[in-house]
Parts: sequence; structure tokens; C-alpha cells
Amino acid sequence: MQPIQSILETILYATNLSEMERFYHETLGLSKLGDHTDLSAGFRISDTQVLLIFNPEISATPGRPVPSHGSTGEGHIAFRIQPEDFEAWQSHLRSKGIEIEQLQTWETRGRSIYLRDPAGNSVELIDSDIWPDNRPTRKD
Repeated sequence: MQPIQSILETILYATNLSEMERFYHETLGLSKLGDHTDLSAGFRISDTQVLLIFNPEISATPGRPVPSHGSTGEGHIAFRIQPEDFEAWQSHLRSKGIEIEQLQTWETRGRSIYLRDPAGNSVELIDSDIWPDNRPTRKD
């Protein structure tokens, strides 16, 4: 059996999907998977990654075709950006009236821009992989 390859989808929760669709599409530039429904809004991050925004009032309803799920409170998502675009992203966000909650320079390497989406979720734009790579190496 092969190891897990990647995360295919990530889900955040919000009740105002129109507002979230505008933010993730118009402000962050993610491609919409289609128009939002009462249940969800979806965005393509890459060829193999999708962000879904679910309305927890609907997604948590029992008896749906997939297991019920939903959460309340703020979540967190981090998007990878190019190091050379770090300052451009700050300017872009400010031009859209988005408050930058915090700028962080990491001890190991990399920098992050923290902001909030319309539902209060913490959104991070990070320019480096700051996590240590502790995967076992293959010995063939």
C-alpha cells in the first residue's frame, strides 16, 4: 500500500457563502468550482487541491448522502505563496481593505501574513515550508 499522497480537500465553515465566495475568489484569486449553493462554495487551489466552504447549518444535518459534519468557531488555513511575492500580497490585501492581523518571521525560515476571512477564520499566507521533514528515507 502506498502512503497518502496529499490533502485533496479542506473544508472551512461559514453561513454567508456569498460573502465567502467573494473573498476567496475576488480577494485571494482562487478559481471557483461553480456558483455557490445553499450548502457550499468551492474553489480550486491547484490541480490536486480544493477548498470547500460549507454552511454548517446544512452540512451537519443528519441523513445526508455523506456523513454529517460541521464545526463552529474559527478555523485556520494556510496558503503557500512565493517568497518574492510577500510584499506584493501585503499591498494587494491593503488595497482591498483587508486588515493584516499579523506579520510573522519564523525562526527557522519563512514569513507569514495573517488575516481573517469574512467568517472570522484565520487565513495565513506563508512563503516557505517551515515544518521539519521527518519522513523516513527509503533504503533500497
